[in-house]
Amino acid sequence: MSFAAYLLNIEHRPHDYDPVIDRLGLQSLADRRININKVFLVKLINGSIDCPELLSKVNFKIPCVQVRSSYPFSIPLCTTNYSRNKPLNRMMRIANEDPSFSF
Repeated sequence: MSFAAYLLNIEHRPHDYDPVIDRLGLQSLADRRININKVFLVKLINGSIDCPELLSKVNFKIPCVQVRSSYPFSIPLCTTNYSRNKPLNRMMRIANEDPSFSF
């Protein structure tokens, strides 16, 4: 990024790549990780990724009464960061945090 900023004469402070990212139309690594997690989960649910073993571990939230919250997934209680960041738990959490998520 620093080299790209140098070539394009973009002013930036050391380790502040936001102006370069904006100018080049790129996404940050954190944003790309979130998008990839959502895309993988949608493909898994829609059947584009054929893995019944993984699909069986996705916890769909089925409310028994009409409620305002519309979280699509039920995430198990995690007492450690390790269990909170397991791939499927992380994907379901990211999907629940995004109000525009749909599959």
